Amino acid sequence: MREDRGRGLLERGLRKVLRILEGPPVRRETVVKVVDPSARKRCPPCFLVGVYRSGTTLLRYVLDSHSRIAVPPETNFLTSLAEMWASDWMRKGLRGVGVDEEGLLERLRDFAWTIYDDYALAKGKARWVDKTPSYVDILDFIDRLFGPECRFIMLYRHGLDVAQSMAAAYTSDGLAGPAKHYADLFARSPRIAFARYWVDRCLMMIDFERKNPDRCHRILYEHYAEAPHHHLPQVFSFLGEEWEPDVLDYHLKPHDFGLQDYKIENARGFKPRTSTYRHWDREEIAEAARMAAPVLEQLGYPVP
Repeated sequence: MREDRGRGLLERGLRKVLRILEGPPVRRETVVKVVDPSARKRCPPCFLVGVYRSGTTLLRYVLDSHSRIAVPPETNFLTSLAEMWASDWMRKGLRGVGVDEEGLLERLRDFAWTIYDDYALAKGKARWVDKTPSYVDILDFIDRLFGPECRFIMLYRHGLDVAQSMAAAYTSDGLAGPAKHYADLFARSPRIAFARYWVDRCLMMIDFERKNPDRCHRILYEHYAEAPHHHLPQVFSFLGEEWEPDVLDYHLKPHDFGLQDYKIENARGFKPRTSTYRHWDREEIAEAARMAAPVLEQLGYPVP
């Protein structure tokens, strides 16, 4: 883990040098004010679903570069709505004021959809896509909330590369959220812990795809990062949007800067990072590979 910490310090140093040489990343912050209800138009919903460190931020920038698509930074708020929806205590209280289960769901739906629609309107876009990795845990709630017109872009990356990236963040910058619990409970090796996290979340995603094949589009990080001209047009076609080649120049366009965006703030183009786990101890690779093998094989990845 000392090696990961040193690598993290080196990467941060390189980012600082790039900022000096190339200038600050293109960013802006959209301030969404209360919108006149008559100006609202309910937009088609879509979610970009992927485990942390799977290339979701890069794909977010690409999608957000399209003339019709707005992709905000991670929103997080749907997790709290899901907790509210699942709370028997909350439902009991609401029934006391005449709000039954369907009434609660309708109010949550209106609130969530309005948040996204107002953001798209403020950006001058016709639709929105949400990219929040923690929403892997609440896919069924999101499906219930937004209904059959909702679309899901299911993004995967090799599990050991994900585990390596998450472990580097855990040891150098700190890591919060659901994934941190895995590392805290499996202190012997955060890499193995995050490989387990990847397996568990990918199984959720695969199961959701199986139940909703017509509303899910699968894409692999390695594919789109290696050959964006070939694989990314299919994503926009899935959404019913025209392909705009200049989305590949995402770094030339303004984007709202999110909490996780520091990872690619100096990115230019597409440079796939693969086999980043090769420096692990042989025993660690073997243990992680045994754990991840069934999911890796389902997704078409080689098993180390």
